[in-house]
Amino acid sequence: MDAVHAGSAAGRAPLRPGRALIAVLPFLLAVAVVTAVFWALRDRLPDPLAVHFTADGNSDDFASPAAFLTAWLGMPVVSGAVIGALVLRDEAAGALRWVIGVGYGMAAVFGYLGVVTLLGNADAGDASAVRIPLWHLGAMLGVALLAGAVGRLCAGRDRVRADAVRGPSEAVPSLALADGESAGWSRTVSSPALLVLGPGLLAAALLIGVTASWAGAACMAFASLLCIAFASVRVTVDRHGLTVASPLVSRPRLRIPLGRVAEAGTQQVSPLRDFGGWGYRIWSGRSGIVLRSGEALALRLADGRVFVVTVDDAATAAALLNALAGRSRTGAGPSAGRAPDPGRGV
Repeated sequence: MDAVHAGSAAGRAPLRPGRALIAVLPFLLAVAVVTAVFWALRDRLPDPLAVHFTADGNSDDFASPAAFLTAWLGMPVVSGAVIGALVLRDEAAGALRWVIGVGYGMAAVFGYLGVVTLLGNADAGDASAVRIPLWHLGAMLGVALLAGAVGRLCAGRDRVRADAVRGPSEAVPSLALADGESAGWSRTVSSPALLVLGPGLLAAALLIGVTASWAGAACMAFASLLCIAFASVRVTVDRHGLTVASPLVSRPRLRIPLGRVAEAGTQQVSPLRDFGGWGYRIWSGRSGIVLRSGEALALRLADGRVFVVTVDDAATAAALLNALAGRSRTGAGPSAGRAPDPGRGV
């Protein structure tokens, strides 16, 4: 099958002003709320304001009220403009609900922190004495999660056109399986970048903990453990469908059942060019687990979306998936046979 690039069948992507308005509304609300609180408290604010706080809640950085307002309004304006443009141009197709949900969460963080900072500075004779209790961090995360959930609901259904999402570049014929024959395939793929980044972050976490803050070190250590745990994944194709999981931890794992597979093939993937980075990626009707450049297994799903996972011997995996998915659609199933050694493939 030849690759079909986005927009080739229908020309220029359609504008989506209604969805774009939904996407930018929380940013406009954050700007309005912070501006209103600033205006109401303008005569009670010190100059300079405390604008940054340590892990224990003490202020450690300051700015004039005008500089604070400019920066605090500029962040949601720029973020809202970027997300609104993505939605307006339909560049977020396939990941629209996630994009709008994340935008709502970001706007909630901007608004919450702006209001809390202004209220904390109100009537303070000395900005260096202003403190923000640590519980505000948990409250902010809760508000952001709630706003993100609201954003996903407001976004509505996210439809993609199968002919507008680049799927498998190379078609792979189904593997010939005899009646009653069973087969399985498995490979492990690693990310050189994550294998280096994980220990590097752990070393940085220890350094930060000893020299600065153990709270900041804990966050970096958690990120390090995530990098180490998911620096390698095991990709398996069997009667359950496609399964991708870390060889170190059994959960979380990603599974695509055979009933969702419309077609499997292969393609060459460049993480930055095709997905904007490494790891689990979602973009324009495509998602994937991208740990390196090169050969990848590409699945066209029943809803038109495409899932990609970078792995060696992708053609064998695609051939087996096509065979098992075709058997699943016809209602036939293996009644006998033995799966080969997963480490050797089919």
